[in-house]
Amino acid sequence: MKPGTTRHTPVDVLVVTALHEEHEAVRKVGSARAEQAEWLRHDGGGFTPYQTIDVFIADGSTISVALARPTRMGSRSTAPMLTALTQRLKPRCLAMCGVCAGDPDVVALGDVVIAELVYEFDEGKLTTAGFLGDHRQFLMDEHWVRQAQEFSQHDLECYGPVTLAEAKLWLLEQLLIGNEPRNHPARARYFPDRTWRIWPLDMQTEGLIIRSGQGWALTDKGRCTIERRLYDDVDGPDRLPFAIKVAPVGSGSFVVSDHATWSDLRHMGVRTVAALDTEAATVATVAYQQRIPHWLVVKGVMDHADHHKDDRYKTFAARASAEVLFALLCRLLSRSPTAPFIR
Repeated sequence: MKPGTTRHTPVDVLVVTALHEEHEAVRKVGSARAEQAEWLRHDGGGFTPYQTIDVFIADGSTISVALARPTRMGSRSTAPMLTALTQRLKPRCLAMCGVCAGDPDVVALGDVVIAELVYEFDEGKLTTAGFLGDHRQFLMDEHWVRQAQEFSQHDLECYGPVTLAEAKLWLLEQLLIGNEPRNHPARARYFPDRTWRIWPLDMQTEGLIIRSGQGWALTDKGRCTIERRLYDDVDGPDRLPFAIKVAPVGSGSFVVSDHATWSDLRHMGVRTVAALDTEAATVATVAYQQRIPHWLVVKGVMDHADHHKDDRYKTFAARASAEVLFALLCRLLSRSPTAPFIR
């Protein structure tokens, strides 16, 4: 099929991303799983351009994947484009991957959140006493939730076990931004197998940290070391010992960077919300309205929606979410007798 032509054949999955970087991450991961690595372009001059590719799945067959993105992030741009493509391509599943903000009490930077339910967190009524949420929640298929909970990320290209050097830098960064490393959700990944009693003592010997009460504090040398490292690290990580969290994702019409939002959301009906974005609820809404059997939203944590927000983890989060998305789709959409997919 030549570029610019229209594909009338239904596809198995329609993937949407909000940002160009997320779009490119999907293209790279999809190409790596396909026999022919070139994506075919369709409707290049139209309102809803998209690309397609066939990727191999667990049972040795292939699934057809369509990929599209709006020109702006947010539900107002995503909904009409996604609806139009859904009506044309009639996918079995609507999917989305990309980046999000994650609750620092639940997930670490670089972790991947798979949405077990989605909702619009700013849907409700604003009163003089505060905001009263009136959320309409969409739940992912129960079989898919179970498969997501049992999925392992350890074989993915972007996953890598921690090294001593990375663990030391992680501890220095947590102390720099005022976190208590011992209680951090990623502490066991960066300090595994009883290393918490050993590695910090090595750092103390190096003059990077000192005892402060029961915990640790940076020395001038330690502060200088981590500040210089963060300043020089413009590309972000290539591999991380990231974790996968299956949890609620809230969507809103604005980007959050005040940190206080997490506390507010926990008291608005969804106590276990782990991530925020601007389009996840739109994907599930369109799937429901267009009678698409399944939806799947996978997001990588690039920041914590606080004043430390930057783009250092953006590339990694986009790639990790794309790798998890494709690995899950190849498992969930298998036509083998043992597969959980329900047509």
